[in-house]
Amino acid sequence: MVCRILWGKLRPGKWDEYERFYNEVVVPGTAKMPGFRGRQLLRSSENPDEGISLTFWETTQEMEQYVKSETRANIAKGAENMYTGEYWVKDFEVKSLSLLSLGNV
Repeated sequence: MVCRILWGKLRPGKWDEYERFYNEVVVPGTAKMPGFRGRQLLRSSENPDEGISLTFWETTQEMEQYVKSETRANIAKGAENMYTGEYWVKDFEVKSLSLLSLGNV
């Protein structure tokens, strides 16, 4: 399993709009992608305009298929007005994963 971590900064005051977009567009847009295993959105407790998105995939190839997909391109286009342009993306091999069933937080 692999995890893609995307850290980024939003324009001031855009968090609520982004969180709605994430839950209404991003989550359902990726839910049926081949190899998709789950995602999480984290908001910084130090800077409310900063966050991290974690996505989990069965294989690197399936993750890359999503990254190159029209679905991903449309999602990125829909969110671009909320970002400052400061972000980074890194991929990791998952070596251990233990999550409690939290449902919708």
